[in-house]
Amino acid sequence: MINRAVFILLHLLLITWVLYRLGWLTAPRPWEESTGWNRIPAEQRPTHALPDEFTLDWLGHSGFILRWAGQTILLDPNTSMRCTVARRVMELPADPSVVDHADTVLISHAHYDHLNLDTLQRIRDIGFTAVPEGTEVYFGETTDHAKPRPVRVGDSITLGPLEIFPVPAAHNGNRFHPWRSPKPAVGYIIRSPTFTLYYAGDTAFHNDFAGIREKFHPNLAILPIGAYAPRYPLKIHHLNPEEAVQAARLLGVQTVVPCHFGTFNLTFDHPSAALPRFAAAAQKAQLDWVMPVLIP
Repeated sequence: MINRAVFILLHLLLITWVLYRLGWLTAPRPWEESTGWNRIPAEQRPTHALPDEFTLDWLGHSGFILRWAGQTILLDPNTSMRCTVARRVMELPADPSVVDHADTVLISHAHYDHLNLDTLQRIRDIGFTAVPEGTEVYFGETTDHAKPRPVRVGDSITLGPLEIFPVPAAHNGNRFHPWRSPKPAVGYIIRSPTFTLYYAGDTAFHNDFAGIREKFHPNLAILPIGAYAPRYPLKIHHLNPEEAVQAARLLGVQTVVPCHFGTFNLTFDHPSAALPRFAAAAQKAQLDWVMPVLIP
């Protein structure tokens, strides 16, 4: 009887711990707390600013609203309160409905934290949604208005005065995280006549960053820094904070905006762990970076 009681107690403790880790037992926290920003020493915080040519608002995780040259572009938007079994640990933007129109949505791959159909369903007006070829099969009747457009590395898209180019990503593109995937993942180059932005989506360090530099010469990179533990097998799919700094050097960019942290507890590293590590590594490498502040 005692052994059975101990067995049940241990299982209840395990379930409680898992629920806590996945964010179900605590309320979502302000971005300064959930990202670890409040633990970064003052001397490691960035003083750099984004160029005046565009605005970049953060939706949390890897989601952004990019307004540039009269165009509104959404990057992997996710304003959901959960991602599969994980609950959002960072507060939503004060008014998520601010995202009600997009000239285009750029989806890097089909994992639930990047291709969030609930978010797309809530966006009233979408010009089209660029998705890696094969990923369009995940869209259904509720997201037909998103107008999925399959793209491949080597394609080009003209959006007003902007050019958009899908580029390679060292990642897999199914809905879940298999070892291999017949569906690709991509990043995106977005270029005006005077400035070039690289959005990496999800990628590992063995991506061809030098090739992207040689072909496109990006000025700024949005790079993922979180969801890196355990290092194997996630080293095959994700950058860790120090690798993101190394990738920035290979890309030759002047500035980095970090993403893919602080929002969902998807792996064994805590959502608030990546940013302080990235800040320390960036200071050591003398790399300029900008903190993506959640939209008001």
